[in-house]
Amino acid sequence: MRKIDYKPEDTPAMVHRHRTGIEGLDDLLNGGLKPGNLCVLIGPSMSGRGTLARQYFYQGLKEDSSCIYVTTKNFTEDIVTLMEEKDWNLEPHTGRYVFIDAYSPQSDPSLKDSVDVKYVASVADFARLTNAIVSSMSENLAQGEHNQRVVFDSIDTVLMYVSAQGVYRFLSYLRAKIKGFKASSLFMIEPDLHEDRQVKTLFQLADVVIEIKSDEGIIEVTQPGLPRRRGAFRVADSGCTVVPEPLD
Repeated sequence: MRKIDYKPEDTPAMVHRHRTGIEGLDDLLNGGLKPGNLCVLIGPSMSGRGTLARQYFYQGLKEDSSCIYVTTKNFTEDIVTLMEEKDWNLEPHTGRYVFIDAYSPQSDPSLKDSVDVKYVASVADFARLTNAIVSSMSENLAQGEHNQRVVFDSIDTVLMYVSAQGVYRFLSYLRAKIKGFKASSLFMIEPDLHEDRQVKTLFQLADVVIEIKSDEGIIEVTQPGLPRRRGAFRVADSGCTVVPEPLD
């Protein structure tokens, strides 16, 4: 067998991680989310779950990534307002992000797509929803944008309209596409709103689980093959902060 002499430059580069923008959380994640990771973000309403997701989204823009925000339960304008309240201004990043809005058409079916927003008439229309997400990632890649992020806010709304099995098939297909584009993703869910069996089924798709335990002021990170990590969690005027607990 022919011997191959490897040079340093032949060695694969260190895996790049997508930072959340929350220093302590990135420590718990060993630097951030890996490209291709599907992360499930768990937490009750008013726990800071949405703030964390928006911070992750905005951090991507700061790092010149292309970012996609799927909203199934809020108007796009309301999400933008919440970000502006944290001084996360999207205007300088126009062209690097898109909102996929499956909520606003319920109140105004005449809405038309714009540079920053693609509308999907129904959250239960998986074909159009998937196409909007995948086509956005394809457009980004065609423009040479290889670092991409997806926020899905939230799975809760989808489970109101479609069976858990249908949602699982939809997310399984979407997960494969996200991995193919080597994007990182954050999917939000509030487990207490659903049957335990449904939640456990969906968790099978997760590469990482981040859980906010607001009653304890704790955030917990679970990754396959690694010890569970946790830290103190709170939401400040500037965004989320995490102070990791020391490793044993």
